[in-house]
Amino acid sequence: MISIKIDYLGLHPKSIPIIARWHQNQWQAISPHLTTQLRIELYRSYRNSPSIPNCLLALKDDIVVGSASLVESDLETHLHLSPWLASVYVHSPYRRQGIASQLIQQCIENARQAGLNTLYLFTPDQLTFYQARGWRLIESSLYHGEHIDIMAFDLNEKS
Repeated sequence: MISIKIDYLGLHPKSIPIIARWHQNQWQAISPHLTTQLRIELYRSYRNSPSIPNCLLALKDDIVVGSASLVESDLETHLHLSPWLASVYVHSPYRRQGIASQLIQQCIENARQAGLNTLYLFTPDQLTFYQARGWRLIESSLYHGEHIDIMAFDLNEKS
């Protein structure tokens, strides 16, 4: 596993446009209402604490290599589910080195510190990745024309 530092996005404001571009390129089809500029504005409002919303960065030698967020809602079709693990992203040269797992684990710890009981996420293509990390499938659905799996994680269980 690669050695990284995990820190809040707001403590590294120069990284905001970088992750906004990454996220826009990765998820624009599934989030057509968001633009890179809207993402930048949204990320500037995130908190530097376990409270929601927040975004964590993975940093290797002070270079941003990945991110993950905790948000109130990530699907307008499922407003009854909250909060969500969202925008888990690792820049392609750094994938398959355990960075996403480290980001997810820190988000889980932050959610526990915030006193939450359950986290949700949706993924179009990483079902087995999340299942291997203790997430359970609760629903499969179509969202903006794309198949997604909606998953839950019980924060009261030790991971």
